[in-house]
Amino acid sequence: IPEGRQIRRAFRNIRRTIPEIASVLILFLLVIFLFAMMFYKLFKDKGMTKVEGTPYFQNFFDSYWDLYVLVTTANSPDIMMPAYDQYAFYSIFFIVFEVVCVYIFMSIFLAVVYNNYRKNLKTEVKEAIQRKRNLIDQAFDMMKSDVFGREVIIQGDFNQLLKKAMPNKSEQYFKILWVVLDVDNNGYIDRQEFHNLPDLMNIKITEVKPNLFERFIP
Repeated sequence: IPEGRQIRRAFRNIRRTIPEIASVLILFLLVIFLFAMMFYKLFKDKGMTKVEGTPYFQNFFDSYWDLYVLVTTANSPDIMMPAYDQYAFYSIFFIVFEVVCVYIFMSIFLAVVYNNYRKNLKTEVKEAIQRKRNLIDQAFDMMKSDVFGREVIIQGDFNQLLKKAMPNKSEQYFKILWVVLDVDNNGYIDRQEFHNLPDLMNIKITEVKPNLFERFIP
């Protein structure tokens, strides 16, 4: 299933990308850790409560979680309003946090993820192309014949290969592939021309077959 291969390729790229972005992710979490410490020390003794009545930055773990959620802007500006209602200048701390974490670090993090994923995707594609070339070379080496000192594939061996690989195709289809591959029209296919076979086989060709009347009553 082609879609299954694409999904497996995507998972392999994600698995390769995660270790490469770990340093940026750890740095990002440490920045939130420092801000959580600062907010906890600043607001724990102020006696403020959140909008829903729960304690406001009363322990470090709740402080860290609230700031982590603030990076997604899911609790903005609700998390800032109790401090803003007490002293307006407290909002500066939240603005600085959002500028540093949301607009700077998130941009850097997304850029690192994108660049590493694209690099791994290019590597995956190169490896797939190289594997395909190696398999084509192995198939050519198994079928090649020596004709006037050249390593080539003759048409009879070529047709036998396609009959095994594509039993539902007609002789006319095999002839079309042979004519397209034999660029110099010398009656043989060399290694370079043989490399084009998988691409031609992926091209959808509709064969018009004669119906019963045309077959038995020409």
